[in-house]
Amino acid sequence: MTEQVWSATVDRLRALIDSGELPPGSRLPAERALCDQLGISRGSLRQALRVLDSIGYVQIRAGSGTYVREAERKPLRTWFAEHEQLVEKLFDLRTTVEPTLAERLAEHHSPRVVAKLEANVAEMEQAAADGDMLRVIATDAEFHRVIAVNAGDDDVADLLRSVLSLVGEERRAALRLPGQIRKAVCEHREILEAITRSDAAAAREATLRHLVEAKLSMHDFAATDS
Repeated sequence: MTEQVWSATVDRLRALIDSGELPPGSRLPAERALCDQLGISRGSLRQALRVLDSIGYVQIRAGSGTYVREAERKPLRTWFAEHEQLVEKLFDLRTTVEPTLAERLAEHHSPRVVAKLEANVAEMEQAAADGDMLRVIATDAEFHRVIAVNAGDDDVADLLRSVLSLVGEERRAALRLPGQIRKAVCEHREILEAITRSDAAAAREATLRHLVEAKLSMHDFAATDS
C-alpha cells in the first residue's frame, strides 16, 4: 500500500513531538518553514495538522498558530464520567447530519473520492493490524472528513465540518474501547461499499448504525464497574 502524503507527514510530526524536539506547549514553526523542512505542499501540511488536532497531538488556534498539546493520561472511565454530556451532544449532532451526507455522496460521487476512501480504509486496516492506535484514530477522522467535504457545498456540509472540528477526545475515547477498532474498520468498509455501488439508502443506514453503535458501546463501557 502506498502511504498517503498526509499520513507520512503526520508520522514525521509525531516523531518530532515524541522526541521532545517540539515540546508540550510549544508553537509549531510557520507553515512555510515546515513545508520546506518536510518537503511537502501547504495542502498536505494543513491536512496533517487537522489530523494531529483530531488525535490530540496539537491544538490549532485561529489567528495564533498550532501548538503541541500536553499529554492526556486520564483513565477512560474517568474521562467518560467528566464528559458524558459533551459525548451525548456530539453523537446527537453527528447522527443527525452524517447519514444524510453519506446518502448524498452515494448519489453523486466521483472515482477520485471513492479511491480516496478506499485508500483510507486500507490504511486503517493496516494500522489496526500494526497496533498503531494513533494512526487508526487519524484515519478514522479522515474518513469522516472526506465524506463531509465531498457530499456537497451547502449549509449541511458546513455544519458537519464544524461538528467534526469539535470531535477529538470523543473519537480517541471511543476507539480505545475493547473491540471497537475492529468494528470501526468493518463499518467503514460497509459505508464505503454502499457509496461505491451508489446505494444511498444503505449508505445512510450504515452510517447511522456505525454512530449509534459507537455511542452505545461508550455508554455500556462507562456503566460497567472497573
